[in-house]
Amino acid sequence: MSRERRRWVIIGAGYTGARVVERLRARGDDVVTTRRRDGFDLAAASDDEVAARVRGAAVVVVTAPPSGPDGAAERRLAEIAAREGVARIVYISSTGVYAPAGGAWVGEDYATAPVSPSGRARLAAERAIAGGPVSCVCLRAAGIWGPGRGAVERLRAGTYRVIGDGDTYVSRVHVDDLAQAVVLAGDARAPSPAYNVADDEPCTSNELVAEAVRSLGVGEPARISLGEVDADVAGMFTANRRIANGRLKAELGWAPQFPSWKA
Repeated sequence: MSRERRRWVIIGAGYTGARVVERLRARGDDVVTTRRRDGFDLAAASDDEVAARVRGAAVVVVTAPPSGPDGAAERRLAEIAAREGVARIVYISSTGVYAPAGGAWVGEDYATAPVSPSGRARLAAERAIAGGPVSCVCLRAAGIWGPGRGAVERLRAGTYRVIGDGDTYVSRVHVDDLAQAVVLAGDARAPSPAYNVADDEPCTSNELVAEAVRSLGVGEPARISLGEVDADVAGMFTANRRIANGRLKAELGWAPQFPSWKA
């Protein structure tokens, strides 16, 4: 028996969204994309423009960054999506919504108390969409890497910098593994409201650099203080969180192709 073809709308089809589109089209789904560079801005669009974009969709995926600090645009999207009969919204959030953890493992029930401006905006957007009338799944993504993007690419290019002492944990996820999670969340019949999306092996900047120097032959990067970077970057490298992915694996059957950054 063939699978029913479904209509998906991807709001913000950039680096991550483009990989989601590839997966959906490869299996025969109908996909509509919106991008700011093509003239669609969720915060600036009228209600009629938003409605026209999401009309007929089974799933709306939001990969675009928050439109503001209070989640107003995301709240409006959820309300319009409900009127247009959308069954599910998948919102790509960030592990930056969590409080600093002192190196501990962080699951979905860990305290949400972001320290960075972008983390606070992400949490506001999460609450706005999840509090609406449409079933919503928030995917809290760790640092995204893949072709042309990520710490190893910057190490190869000589642009990577160790921020602070380099001894705090950071979790990462490959863009294709995040795209897999998006599709699973859109397909799931009764998903949880939030899932962490991260690989199995958090590491410190010092560990990453040591492995890159050993296996790739790159040079030692420069080191800079926390005071030399903006609040969002500083927040990432002081949060010291090891992101747990067990719920996503157990409930949705997520199986990362890249379970370690060492790949």
